[in-house]
Amino acid sequence: MSSYRQHGLLSILMAIPFFQAVFPLALALIGAMVPDMDHEVKSGNVSTAFLIGLVIFMVFYILGLPYIAGIALMDLALIFYLSRHRGFTHSILGAFILSACLTVFVLSIFFLLRSFGVDERGSVAVILISLGFIILNRVLILPFILLTVIGVFLTPFPVMNLYTIMGPFLLGFLSHAVLDSFTPSGVRFMRPFSGRTFKKGFGVSVLLLWGAAAVYYIIF
Repeated sequence: MSSYRQHGLLSILMAIPFFQAVFPLALALIGAMVPDMDHEVKSGNVSTAFLIGLVIFMVFYILGLPYIAGIALMDLALIFYLSRHRGFTHSILGAFILSACLTVFVLSIFFLLRSFGVDERGSVAVILISLGFIILNRVLILPFILLTVIGVFLTPFPVMNLYTIMGPFLLGFLSHAVLDSFTPSGVRFMRPFSGRTFKKGFGVSVLLLWGAAAVYYIIF
């Protein structure tokens, strides 16, 4: 079984050629950690995500604010609650759906904070702190928050769009699937369209395609 350190490192390495700002790199790392929330040891994180989403939904609904951020977080938690380990959350369809939920959450909170006068970097810092507490392993939370928040204030601010938000999440999910394909049990990346188990040949192929894409992106 791949460790959270390996998943985190590979996600950042795969994201660096396409995203130089700290914020999207941090989202890629988050994306790499999300799939394993379907594991029973992460049940506390899933419960936390659902409760935070419920509170956001209720408070925002009462105040007349955009409560879709709470719905997105609750949907995210329900998917993990219903999934078995290395099941739907490790598939290509799961990656798109979960990345979409996370993207809705990030954009909703960002524009809400901006509407209250919080500056761009402050808004992003709040989002990263929130995601860190909800998703990451306890060992990673403190260094993640310290490094990313400092980085957000010291590096250029990225454009907030689907490419810089959903893109890193998807790369993080893909890096997770790649690393898991090198384990003996492999990964069923095409579920529910196919029950085939993909192993290291899949991982090598994806890394080669990623390398070609990275070189093309850097050169052109």
